Amino acid sequence: MKKTILAAALISTTLLAGTLAVHADGLNGKSTAKIGLTAQDPDHPVGPIDPIDPDDNPPSNDPTGNTGDLRIDYMSKIDFGKQTISGKTETYTAEKPALTTEVQVSDLRGTGAGWNLQVSYDTEKPGFTSEDKTLNGAELTLPVGTPETVEDNSSAAPTTSKVVVNNDAQNIMSAAANTGLGTWADEMDTANVSLKVPSGNLVGDYTATLVWTLSDAPA
Repeated sequence: MKKTILAAALISTTLLAGTLAVHADGLNGKSTAKIGLTAQDPDHPVGPIDPIDPDDNPPSNDPTGNTGDLRIDYMSKIDFGKQTISGKTETYTAEKPALTTEVQVSDLRGTGAGWNLQVSYDTEKPGFTSEDKTLNGAELTLPVGTPETVEDNSSAAPTTSKVVVNNDAQNIMSAAANTGLGTWADEMDTANVSLKVPSGNLVGDYTATLVWTLSDAPA
């Protein structure tokens, strides 16, 4: 930031002859202000953030503990509860207490290079399974979320996308160049996180593993 200081002084004198010339250049001065920014400690993990109301949105999982200057900090667990087998296709929504389902990324590089976050099923055990059974035809949908950050982050936000999860990695949150700096969470309304289950499946406690992949460049 350049700061200009204007200085003036009242001069009183008696002149016997001639005039006093006052040059405008002598009434102006310049000074500088500077700051150096360095990257944050890449080994300091960041926990889940909620700049709106953390009391109404308790974390459903522990922070990842990941380190590095570009990292995934947090991913919510998703629970669809206990449901009764139906004779038709049913769509269930994720259970609260959390109002939002979140995944959080920190970009502390300070380069503005951008990044891209993708999600897929674990290819070694894709979809929802229970011991030797598979929840056939199940469709997990993660809705478009709202990118949230701390109140005073001056960076432009990343973009978020709706994903119907499958075995292929799909973009869910992406930061173009010079966006998504700092810590950002993709906050998805838990009421819109859904699992569609067709009829004809067996009883069981089914689980699925989601794989989140963060790349150090935009999509």
